[in-house]
Amino acid sequence: MTYSDALLYLDSVRDQGAKLELDNIRNLIRHLPFDLSPIHFIQVAGTNGKGSTSHFTAAILRACGYRTGLFTSPHLQTIRERIMVDGAQISQAEFAASLEAVKTIATELVRRGDVANMPTYFEHVFLTAIHHFHTRGIRAAVMEVGLGGRLDATTSLEPLVTAITNISRDHTKTLGPGIRDIAREKAGIIKPGVPLVCGCPPRSVARRVIENACREKGAPFHLVAPGRSDLEAVPSGQGYACVYRSPLAEYTYQVRMNGIHQARNAAMAIRIAELYHYPEAVPSPAAVSGAISDTSVSGRIEHIPGNPSIYLDGGHNLEGTRALTRFLSERNINGLTIIFGVLRDKPFRRMAAMIAPYAERVIITEPVSRRALPAEQAAVCFPEHTHPIIEHNYARALDMARTFGHTIVITGSLYMAGAMRTQILGGEP
Repeated sequence: MTYSDALLYLDSVRDQGAKLELDNIRNLIRHLPFDLSPIHFIQVAGTNGKGSTSHFTAAILRACGYRTGLFTSPHLQTIRERIMVDGAQISQAEFAASLEAVKTIATELVRRGDVANMPTYFEHVFLTAIHHFHTRGIRAAVMEVGLGGRLDATTSLEPLVTAITNISRDHTKTLGPGIRDIAREKAGIIKPGVPLVCGCPPRSVARRVIENACREKGAPFHLVAPGRSDLEAVPSGQGYACVYRSPLAEYTYQVRMNGIHQARNAAMAIRIAELYHYPEAVPSPAAVSGAISDTSVSGRIEHIPGNPSIYLDGGHNLEGTRALTRFLSERNINGLTIIFGVLRDKPFRRMAAMIAPYAERVIITEPVSRRALPAEQAAVCFPEHTHPIIEHNYARALDMARTFGHTIVITGSLYMAGAMRTQILGGEP
């Protein structure tokens, strides 16, 4: 199987749809013809921040000397972003080889009647990561949950540590309408005896739901920053100077990603790494500081220098938009040209109302998705002073934005952020 063959095969699998259930993937994991016990898994869930937290965690463990795997989703530009070893993406040849192995294994298990169905699209990529981590001799593998938690494929594993970054309303048709419903779904990753790190505010409903679930299952519960003085972060140059006081040690570090929320994501990663090491040792504060400083994740209020400069943000729900506007206020960035596109199942009216005060001009486009909100519907959400213009073509939207001469912010959809990043910087589609 070539890499092109692999992508075509996955496209055919995606067309068959997806279903959230664990029996089939658990059977597949149980019948894999290779041993997963040498790999220590860490599972990270949450509405926002789970991707950045996963990247920070993998970087810290790598800095501490562990051969480290990282599985995240979705991707921005290439599916190979989802599978990394020691900070490097899986190669095209490796991806094709591991996917072919997964396809062969699954086909045989279905033929023998050991499993009922072939894996879904997400499960194929998840199993490709597992196979690749096995062949590369990974010691610690950080696994970001795809959707929810209780029925996500990553929950078929036996992790050493689990984490829930935060809870807000998103994917409500699948996870439920309220914070309690969503928190219960994400608390489905909790396993007896496995410590969980929680990043929810100490007095929040979500924190109570998750802590109660830990108590019921006998899982140690660790709140990342229960006291106000446990985490300090102040803007500093191109990032944030941070101090995190965990129950075990004090860490001083510099976050270079935009958005003060990244300070908390980094603290989450530190606490996860501490529990991974516990009780043998505490991660080296110097290694932690270097790892966090060196970590960046594309599409998270990513600054792309130029004339004009561009901020590319995959924020696609209220919390994501809130994080973006908090950053814009903190850095006194306004008078923007905003390129906005969003999926129709997102709270697009409130997102538009939140970002509009920072806009001089708004260009409305659409993510490449069957769930995209028509640009005509998005345009009416913006006030007259933003002079909303509809442009479906990404290249023309960018050219138009550049002619206005103001700083450009691209936001509303991770799908669109990925396509725009390719348009701006090039790279593998």
